Amino acid sequence: MNTTLKVTKYQLYGFYKAVLVFYAIIFAVSLGATALSLKASERVTFGGLGTATIIFISIAGMDCFKTSFMFMTANNVTRRRFYHGTLIALVALAAFMALVDTALNGILSSMFRYESLLEQLYGFSNYPAEYLWSFGLYAFAGCLGWLITMVYYRISGPLRIIVLVVPFIMGIPIGYMVRRTGGALGRAVVGFLDGVMGITAGNPYIGAFSFFVSAAVVLLFCFLLIRRAPIKD
Repeated sequence: MNTTLKVTKYQLYGFYKAVLVFYAIIFAVSLGATALSLKASERVTFGGLGTATIIFISIAGMDCFKTSFMFMTANNVTRRRFYHGTLIALVALAAFMALVDTALNGILSSMFRYESLLEQLYGFSNYPAEYLWSFGLYAFAGCLGWLITMVYYRISGPLRIIVLVVPFIMGIPIGYMVRRTGGALGRAVVGFLDGVMGITAGNPYIGAFSFFVSAAVVLLFCFLLIRRAPIKD
């Protein structure tokens, strides 16, 4: 357990400077939006800062593996301990950023018409739903970033190109199937996403639960990849 906590502290230390810079920028943008709303003669609507957090935590997940993995294994830290420590660090980062974003959303909403991602999707927002939904989303994004960087770490150069190109190539047959089914396939996908996110039902807790389950599935794949991950330069 002590080794796991050391890995967690190491990963969190690697995050904190980037987090400070990120929120310095977010707060500057928020102040600018507030100033604009006070000076504007018409009603100003602003929102979606959570999108920046999703991008940030995804990149943080991508950046938390190779260098720290090599450093920890060189110091006799087992892959299992490294996995557990990194998992805790990513979840802690997601929980912290969800808390800050929820507080910031509340402050901005009290000053002018600010719409968070949750409010844009569900049409309403409250603090518990905002926090849990954001926490689940950020945890999923961070874990997905971690999975992506481990997949690229485990495969060779030519395969990396294939993995990068395949999503774009798959768009061709998918688009063809959508046309062939008269849009039924697209509607089925949208309906599925709507159901697992609870959007039509107006229940963001369903979406939060789906994000946490998705993050758990991603973490399982992360564990399978890291248990036999070789040491590479």
